[in-house]
Amino acid sequence: MRHRISIRSIAGAFAFLTTLALLLGACGTKVSVPRKVILKGEDRGKSERPGKPEPFTELDRIFVDGYSLKYNLPNYGVQDVTISLQQAGDLVLTSGELLPWDLLIVPDARYSLKRTVTPGRYPVVLAVANFRPSGDTRIACAKLQFGAKPPVRWEAALVKQSNPDASDRFSYGVDSGTGSFMDTDVARQVAKLGPGGSGGQNTFEQFCNRVLAAMDEHRLGGSTSGDWANVEVNHQTGANVIIFSSGWGDGDYASFWGYDESGNVVCLVTDFALFEMAAEH
Repeated sequence: MRHRISIRSIAGAFAFLTTLALLLGACGTKVSVPRKVILKGEDRGKSERPGKPEPFTELDRIFVDGYSLKYNLPNYGVQDVTISLQQAGDLVLTSGELLPWDLLIVPDARYSLKRTVTPGRYPVVLAVANFRPSGDTRIACAKLQFGAKPPVRWEAALVKQSNPDASDRFSYGVDSGTGSFMDTDVARQVAKLGPGGSGGQNTFEQFCNRVLAAMDEHRLGGSTSGDWANVEVNHQTGANVIIFSSGWGDGDYASFWGYDESGNVVCLVTDFALFEMAAEH
């Protein structure tokens, strides 16, 4: 059984803002969907994707530069979609414990992935979807690359912290339209900036403003729907966080380990559920 959130429910929530952006864009005015900073860390509650999820996206194809498909976008009709790849730099992992997370929420290392990887530097690649004729640009998936061989099998990445009902958790919630990859060492350092930490709420807000300013410098579309940033957090180790817009925006998103034919992990991909698997090719 396939577990998924409805792409139409997510897209519909952004339809009005996207329409307004396109109309005002024609008049030379840019409209961005506002992001919100959540200052208080909290238990994220039960995952909206119970059970072991399967990918929304065809992960074997989405990271092929120039891959194209037709997609029936609610309220806009059939779109010609072309995928381009954006290199976002290397992610420095000091512990090998990974936390995919909405960075504008105070990070909580309890929600890191159960599987760990060897510490080191690993490239991050974004699969960027360009829609025509609507002109929209969205980030479909984000990939952390560990090896050169292609993946032949995908497995949902289990989160250490289970759901309140003790069931397995496989996704994280996004409330600011932003996802990220980071090491838990970075997560704990950033968490100290928040309420209850050594920095206080103003310090975390300042950090978030720094992140948002960096994202504005790497804008792939006409609004904040396609931006990203690579922000160093620890100047001694070079440990950083790589941040990116999350598909249609807010939602509940799972990550997937990619295995090569020998059974080795070669990548981790967060699927932002931009396309349903049944999309016409």
